[in-house]
Amino acid sequence: MEMPLSDMLDRYSILLLKKERLPENREVFEECARFEADLGKRNDRPYIEKHIALLKEVNGRIWDLESDIRKGKEGALGLEEVGRRALAIRDQNAERVRLKNIVARERGEFEEIKVDHASSTS
Repeated sequence: MEMPLSDMLDRYSILLLKKERLPENREVFEECARFEADLGKRNDRPYIEKHIALLKEVNGRIWDLESDIRKGKEGALGLEEVGRRALAIRDQNAERVRLKNIVARERGEFEEIKVDHASSTS
């Protein structure tokens, strides 16, 4: 798979969440298998597993915060709660970008840089 390791780990962590939370989706299992085949060829498994776990945790928090909004339940939540969640999602996304950039820096990849964006870290 031709993509930076930082992006690969992020995408794979999201696939793992989908595999757990949407087990009826066979396409997710197939895509997971492709990522696992590529990641399995690497000799730095402890490093990879550590960063997958960190990204899966933050992506899981984002998923949880977005869930009711994605389901169209913002009316039941109320605008204050939707706003609170939007701010929390922004903060979690900043953490996600920070984690990806650690891998990118350590692997000599391009970092994700947010400019004039609320989740930017600079």
